[in-house]
Amino acid sequence: MAETNKSTRIPELAAIELTSTTALKRYTEEARRLSRDFGSELELGALEIEAILSATGQGNIALMGMDVKWRARRIAQRAYRAADLQRGVSVEMTRLWHDFQIQFAPLLQNHKTPGKTFDFDN
Repeated sequence: MAETNKSTRIPELAAIELTSTTALKRYTEEARRLSRDFGSELELGALEIEAILSATGQGNIALMGMDVKWRARRIAQRAYRAADLQRGVSVEMTRLWHDFQIQFAPLLQNHKTPGKTFDFDN
């Protein structure tokens, strides 16, 4: 596995050692929480960007300032899109946990085999 720089990792996720079922569940829940929080922050930022840019000028007098509002909306749309993508991270982490339960259900039921490095008890 490639060596990663600890300063580039998210501390809440990096602190969880993925060695058990409980740890994997905690990891997916924490990743979901962080992605929802980040998505909400991006959406609030988009609203603020749009409001500030819309109020910056008059724009074309013939268009009664609608061109400025349109351009502000276009710029803010990038942040709205990023917020939606962050919500997608939350959905994918839910799917990860669900798929884990489906794919490893037999192992979860018969987890007392020697030599396993993944602790299915927790």
